[in-house]
Amino acid sequence: MGQICHHFGWTLDYLLWEVDWRIVQRMLIDAPNYDDDKKEKEIDLTEQTPEDLEKMLEKYR
Repeated sequence: MGQICHHFGWTLDYLLWEVDWRIVQRMLIDAPNYDDDKKEKEIDLTEQTPEDLEKMLEKYR
């Protein structure tokens, strides 16, 4: 509740007594969120030379 008050600049009394809780719930539902993919994917690191980078960038010229 503190984050809601901070975000909108409201006091706790205003949030609790002046704003309809259904409206606050809709605001929370519409808030952007980040879906974190819990499955860790293995990253294959390869060593690259400057020549390899030049070859990759050639296709964009």
